[in-house]
Amino acid sequence: MSDRGLSTPAALRQLLDTGAIEDAKEILRRTTAARLQQPGEHREWGLLAERLGLVGIAEREFNLALRDDPRDRVALDHLVELALESGAFERAANLLERLLDLDPHAAEVAGRLHAIYLDMGATPRAEALRQRMAAAGMEFPAGEEVSLGEEEPSAEPVIPADADLVRFLALFGGREDVYARQWFSPSKGEGGYSPVREPLTVRQVRQHFLGDVTLGVYPIRLDGTCVFCALDLDLRRDALAEASRKRELARLVRGELRNTTRAVTRTLAEAGLPHLVEDSGYKGRHFWFFLEAPERADTLVALGKAVLHLVAPHLGPHLAVEWFPKASRPGSKGLGNLIKLPLGLHRRTGRRSCFLDGEGNPVLRPFETLRTVPKLSRASILAVIDAARAHVGTPTEEQPSEGEAPPLPAALPPPPLAMPVQPGWTAVDFDRTPAFARLLARCPVLAALRHKAEEERRLSHDEIVVLQHTLGHLPSGVAAVNYLLARCLAVPPNAFLKSTLRGNPVSCPKIRARLSHITSRVPCACEFPEDPDAYPTPLLHLRGLEPADLTAPPPETPPEDVIRRLLLLRHRRLEIEAEIAQVEHGLLALLRARAQPYWELPEGSLRLVERDGVAELLWTARESKDEQDGRDH
Repeated sequence: MSDRGLSTPAALRQLLDTGAIEDAKEILRRTTAARLQQPGEHREWGLLAERLGLVGIAEREFNLALRDDPRDRVALDHLVELALESGAFERAANLLERLLDLDPHAAEVAGRLHAIYLDMGATPRAEALRQRMAAAGMEFPAGEEVSLGEEEPSAEPVIPADADLVRFLALFGGREDVYARQWFSPSKGEGGYSPVREPLTVRQVRQHFLGDVTLGVYPIRLDGTCVFCALDLDLRRDALAEASRKRELARLVRGELRNTTRAVTRTLAEAGLPHLVEDSGYKGRHFWFFLEAPERADTLVALGKAVLHLVAPHLGPHLAVEWFPKASRPGSKGLGNLIKLPLGLHRRTGRRSCFLDGEGNPVLRPFETLRTVPKLSRASILAVIDAARAHVGTPTEEQPSEGEAPPLPAALPPPPLAMPVQPGWTAVDFDRTPAFARLLARCPVLAALRHKAEEERRLSHDEIVVLQHTLGHLPSGVAAVNYLLARCLAVPPNAFLKSTLRGNPVSCPKIRARLSHITSRVPCACEFPEDPDAYPTPLLHLRGLEPADLTAPPPETPPEDVIRRLLLLRHRRLEIEAEIAQVEHGLLALLRARAQPYWELPEGSLRLVERDGVAELLWTARESKDEQDGRDH
């Protein structure tokens, strides 16, 4: 269609009235693109683009209208609506501030701006606006505030004693050579963190409490350990954006956050995980866990997986969780993930974060709380990780399907206590198996690896390789190696062996090259005089053993377990018989409804036979070709 005669807003409105929507869209796209540098009529083109659903063009045209006339209230008002629809509530607030500057007595504009501040959780900005309007003789209508955050607490003075500053640094210490500073641009509605490559000191922390800066730390220290870990519970971005436009939803998600915080707090306490809850000052909660001693990051990553598994059932549709530290080592930038320090101002909202008590109320004396905060022991960490691993492996109960089921035989009795599953390997098997007992007694390196896996619960890549290529060559080695790997907290799944290794085991010189940190402190100098020309490897210690000595003896089964196994097998037989009865019941109904009471299959036929009022299903198998040939001959 030609654009001639249709390149004005009035002409395009007439075209729209005829129902030619797609033609109107195409003409509007071409016309507005061709006149970007021309002044005038941009507001009208924006209104038409908005009417046609071309939001991007509408926003561009309204901004061009403001370029031509910064006092264009219609363009400003429509940009406010577009910003709210896209969730850019900070930009909407900035636009409303411009409208209020144009008319300081515009009560409706002030009311909308006040509501947006509250929805954003920017309580100080909302209060400043209220006071400003009150001074001008304006009042806001009474109503419930819908801030997504909590009320600002009347806390103790922000500057604690020097001893408390030092304690704060020790509790929330992260990487020693860098910290981060939060920034926020009100004009763009954007914010983030910038790394500051210098040690975090008491001086910077004091500025953080004063509100001059807002700081964050990278939890993983230079030695790969952490002194704290944290769970971050946040409102999802899409939920936050929608709640900023809908007051009822804002109340809903605020209640959801409050209830979830209580449920997570209760769950963590029941799991033996002491913690401190913080209102982050924006859209969520931080659960801080302080450690009795520095812990390796990979251990805390494993703890995080366990904690996320614990809290997952309590998460509502508008919430998400994140764990710190996320990974066992820093990423490509060498810093790892970052978390904001508590008790400072959030640069986006202007709200100060605060600790919360068990009822969800602000803690008025946070530094007193930090003086006696409980800490998490290594034993507690390992207990939570092991419990989560055991629980994840438990099958969930199958739920019955909906709908009316056909009549079934009498219900089965509940199953007896199942016989305990015999593990593939236990710590006792190292002593019960002659080959492993001798090998660990004569090779101090392998003994050290076993001790590290069982006691420290971690192995490096090279340590895993040595275990795989020594013990993994023995008949029972797969079970033994996998037992040790399972004891560790962070082992990749592909490290577990699936079958006995073939070829040559790793040599003693290669072990010393890989594990010098172990061989330098244990007597790694084995001699094999019986095999002077042999390839030196720890497995030479096994020369002379009988084949039976290389395999773990079968575990002794207590009579109680044998009885339980018998009861379990009998119960399984009842289950199978009940399932057969159910299938037969359905087939009887099917065959009775057919004109011919049988069903042919390639393998044979199933026939319904009634004898003395009793129905039976008789299966007749079809002879195979080989059987037919054999009979013919």
